[in-house]
Amino acid sequence: MINLGTDMRVLAIIIFVATYGLIMSNKIHRTIAALLGAVALYVFGVLPDGMKIFTDIIDWDALGLMFGMFIMVGALRESGFFRWIGINTLRAAKFDIIKIFLLFSALTTLLSAFMGSITVMLFMASLTLDVCAMMGINPIPFIISEICCSNIGGSATMMGDPPNIIIGAGCNLTFGDFLTNTAIIAVIAFAADIIFFYFWYRKELKGSAKKDTKELEKMKASEAITDKRLMIAGICSFVLTIILLTVYQQIGLSVGFVGIIGALFVLVAGGSKMPEVIEKVDWLTLIFFAGLFIVIGGLEETGVITIAASYISQMKGGLLAISMVILWLSAYVSAFVDNVPLAATMVPMIKMIAGGNAAHLDTLAWSLAIGTDIGGNATPIGASANVVGLAIAEKSGYRVSWGYYCKVGFISMTIAIAVSALIIWLRYFVFA
Repeated sequence: MINLGTDMRVLAIIIFVATYGLIMSNKIHRTIAALLGAVALYVFGVLPDGMKIFTDIIDWDALGLMFGMFIMVGALRESGFFRWIGINTLRAAKFDIIKIFLLFSALTTLLSAFMGSITVMLFMASLTLDVCAMMGINPIPFIISEICCSNIGGSATMMGDPPNIIIGAGCNLTFGDFLTNTAIIAVIAFAADIIFFYFWYRKELKGSAKKDTKELEKMKASEAITDKRLMIAGICSFVLTIILLTVYQQIGLSVGFVGIIGALFVLVAGGSKMPEVIEKVDWLTLIFFAGLFIVIGGLEETGVITIAASYISQMKGGLLAISMVILWLSAYVSAFVDNVPLAATMVPMIKMIAGGNAAHLDTLAWSLAIGTDIGGNATPIGASANVVGLAIAEKSGYRVSWGYYCKVGFISMTIAIAVSALIIWLRYFVFA
């Protein structure tokens, strides 16, 4: 006798694995792979209710916030805001190589807490290459440190990295929740990592040939701003979004609607360049997420995630053991695969493991966020920031091999995750 439930679970797993394989293979665009998986689930009857796919399975909250972030970051980029920050950072470092290295890493961490890591690395890698060329130094230590700091910084807030948006929306968490939990972990992990990078590269940095800095000193921060109105509108929209993400539950808003409000504010107040900003929105990424939510929904609707969650929840050691497994497993998996589908897969799983216990769910959510965000530091393909940063460096003639990057990145990731594990253990289990 055919067990229809079991057959559908097997089919959902096959489609999920096939979709994931296509995403990892890079043979077709990841958006196309996600859409193929979503359509297959419907065609083969795993998700027969087409209306339910759009009403219950797609996480519109996450998509709405991402859309808002794309608009706000795009506005700031068009206004020259990022270059303005970079020039001011150089002046604060007084053009000292070691200070520039430390401040550029810190700036990358800070920016990545509020903006997409791809945007941050596009700006920081380009700025770093220009600065290093003028100062006659090797930019690779800067680029690798900035990549790792970008992923650490992205773990600090709800709007930092896409996995955090997915985790926050899926677990009903606020900006303030992330700020008082993952942000603290991220700050300490950054401190540990920057100490590692300082000692790893200090001889190379101190031994670099320092050229005349007159060209750098001529740069004026005020000249970097190309549209002051747009910059002010972008900053104000960010501040408004952060405030609303902190109180959205109390005032009856959804996370997605908060993102829409932030985008609408800058669209109305931004001026003549807003059509260009809208055209540059990464629509393919938004569609990719929608398709991915449907593929994950196939596992959830057929009970696959429930079964997996029940096995994990029975682990010896209870919540502490489960938290550590989620932290380290998600970190190592994220080193080789996209952390977005990993986070999307794990959110419904940790919700089932928590079983309605809000405190348990929060602890698991922080472990998942830290693991998926920081784990990408280990390899050149672990996160989008890695790919973008290294690609920009290679275009300028600085190629980083897999072996060289992994030697540094794996140590960086291990230190950051180990420090994070210690903090999670102390804060949520020893001094809870």
